Amino acid sequence: MINNISRYLDLFVDIGKSMLESGAEIHRVEDSIYRLCDAYGMQQIEIFAIRSLIVVTARDVTGQIYTDSKRIYELGIDMGQLEELNQLSRLICRDCPDDESIERMIAECRKKKSVSKRETMIGYILAASSFACFFGGRLRDGAAAAVLGLILFGFDEWVAVRRKQRFVYTVAVSMILGFAGMAWGYLRLGFWSDKIIIGTIMLLIPGMAFMNSVRDMLNDNEITGLFSCLDAVLTASAIAIGFAVPLIILGGV
Repeated sequence: MINNISRYLDLFVDIGKSMLESGAEIHRVEDSIYRLCDAYGMQQIEIFAIRSLIVVTARDVTGQIYTDSKRIYELGIDMGQLEELNQLSRLICRDCPDDESIERMIAECRKKKSVSKRETMIGYILAASSFACFFGGRLRDGAAAAVLGLILFGFDEWVAVRRKQRFVYTVAVSMILGFAGMAWGYLRLGFWSDKIIIGTIMLLIPGMAFMNSVRDMLNDNEITGLFSCLDAVLTASAIAIGFAVPLIILGGV
């Protein structure tokens, strides 16, 4: 029997919170927390997780009940950190280190940057240009979409971190990119605004969130799956509204 079970439980829920913030589906989070608690001899482990909250209850060998919960405010996609957290969970289950070691390993894991800002910027540029060409654009359209991808990277890097309303931010940035995409067509240099805009839109589409919602529903987490699906639909609606404004004002592409 370990001492200070509440401390270990808090650390395990903290790992689950970090996994959820990195883009993990609910089933993965619940399974990881369960395995961590089981490795330290906790019994009758009950876990309830949704997109905004994790609640875990467990008992020790004497029947004493311990409960811990954490609120999740921001969700994102960071597959590199998610993989690090998965590896950390496996290491803890195998070696059962003490609480101070676990806390130190969690801090080290959070400090690691799987992708640098430069690599992320290049990803924005390549993705936007590639999608523009994939949907029928020419190289010049791909180059124009790459510029918009760079602009979007700037917004996500320096503006999004201070946003208060994600829906409003998505509408605003979509509107700005829509006007910028239309502007390329008005330069009379043979640019196809529709291909440029399509390439840029693909950077905003919440595909990962939608797929996670489907996986959650298939894993009998219907409530979380529906919440995630609704969030993806609202995000897609915000994108559509933002790009519709310049199309209506400027009369189409």
